[in-house]
Amino acid sequence: MQTQEAIKTHLLKKKNKVKLEIFLFLTEHRLFITIPYLANHFKMSESNFLLYIQELEEDFANLGLKNIHIDKQKHFLKLELEDTDLAFCYYRLFGRYCIESTNYQILTAIFNRQTNSIIALSQQTNYSASYIYSKMKAINEFLSLYGLTVSFSNKGTKDLSGTEIQILYCLLDVYWNIFSSTATLFYQEDRQMIGLTLSTYFKKEVLERLSVGMVDKLYLLLKICRESFPATTSGAVQKEFENYAYIDFFIDPIVDILRPGLPICRDQRIMINVLARLSISEIEDEASSRGQYDLLLEAKVPHILYSKKLVEAFSETFDLSIPENYRIIYSLNFAKNTIYSGFLSTDQPNTPLPTFMLYQEHAGLKEIQVVIEQFYRAFKQHHQDEFAPLAEKENEEWMIEDLVHLYDRYKKERPIVIGVNYTRDFYISKDLLVKIEQIFSKESITIQKDFMETCDIVISDCPLQLPSHIKKIYLLDGIITPQDWQKVIMKIAEYVFELKEKVSK
Repeated sequence: MQTQEAIKTHLLKKKNKVKLEIFLFLTEHRLFITIPYLANHFKMSESNFLLYIQELEEDFANLGLKNIHIDKQKHFLKLELEDTDLAFCYYRLFGRYCIESTNYQILTAIFNRQTNSIIALSQQTNYSASYIYSKMKAINEFLSLYGLTVSFSNKGTKDLSGTEIQILYCLLDVYWNIFSSTATLFYQEDRQMIGLTLSTYFKKEVLERLSVGMVDKLYLLLKICRESFPATTSGAVQKEFENYAYIDFFIDPIVDILRPGLPICRDQRIMINVLARLSISEIEDEASSRGQYDLLLEAKVPHILYSKKLVEAFSETFDLSIPENYRIIYSLNFAKNTIYSGFLSTDQPNTPLPTFMLYQEHAGLKEIQVVIEQFYRAFKQHHQDEFAPLAEKENEEWMIEDLVHLYDRYKKERPIVIGVNYTRDFYISKDLLVKIEQIFSKESITIQKDFMETCDIVISDCPLQLPSHIKKIYLLDGIITPQDWQKVIMKIAEYVFELKEKVSK
């Protein structure tokens, strides 16, 4: 289950969940649509659907989203965004609906270190103790995805069970999926102060590597670790970290993303480094990854030794062409995957890799996925005596997803051959060749101007008698407009995807 799906299922009011669904549907279909069709699509009467539309418009107004409205003309309507950013609108709506949610209010109050009893929780939320108790089943169903539970003793004392890393990761994951980069609006933070805080805490080269969205996420992570640490107790955190023999590698100068001399303790520094690696993909570049790899290899850390053997065996078994620098990066990634599996719950809300989803949905690719799964289980079995403690904690599905991604990226396959047979004008033919080369990778396609019968895809302005397996795209109009060119590119992309799938099979 993905985080947003879990939030909508366990925390949101049903009405607000439906309003979000209507909003997303209208953003994806930006033409006038009949109200009866929309009402039928959302399984409600036309009058009820129009009430939802009215409430959405009120929500836009209350959030100050002035350049977005729903245009209604007789029995038709469509969403008009004008200059308003779609993602900004979505996260502002999502955030508002969560703040209005009873379950969300109780959940965030539970995470507050000051609410250490049912009485304190009742005072903070203005809900009665009995009402809060009635909501605990749904809240615990949500928390269980992160390996957490909350309960109250006979005296009403709060007991939030779970590790410090799981609790803080849950906070980060929930807040970011609800508010994304609009979280600064939620916290009402000044952008200049955010920049100053980030440059005070994090190394310059780390911040320079991150995109704007990732910088915002890093700030949210820092804010949580400064304000909510420890979510349990200092003693519990120390005991938790003692279970990880190599935890101090996270604060080695080569690995540590924080500046020295900060007003934070050792365990807090470790926590920030761990959570950053769990949640921000761009935190390291190739040079820093190589430094970490060498550090772990020299120390003979089991995770890196295991991952190095895994990448080497996988590459040899599936005849992959992986450059040496990327072998190192992927070995490090698999090592981190193994380490982090020990931190998080196996039921952790997670978004499957797009490549993995693609392999699951196509029969031919699914066969390859099954072979990869068989390889990995055999590899683990072969190395069980050497690396048994690692295998006990790892999330096998995450490892297999990464192996599928590695296979898909570096598998050997012949390029798709595209023939251009434009007979009317030599210069147009040459221009078409250049445009295709600019858009599609030279490693994945080959373009030729003759021997059309040997091509996979042929672009032509005249009829051609070719074998039936060759895909044909005809340019029949005398002038190739930008709209015509867009259609050609989309059709090439569709055929390339289809042909690559067949090659993989």
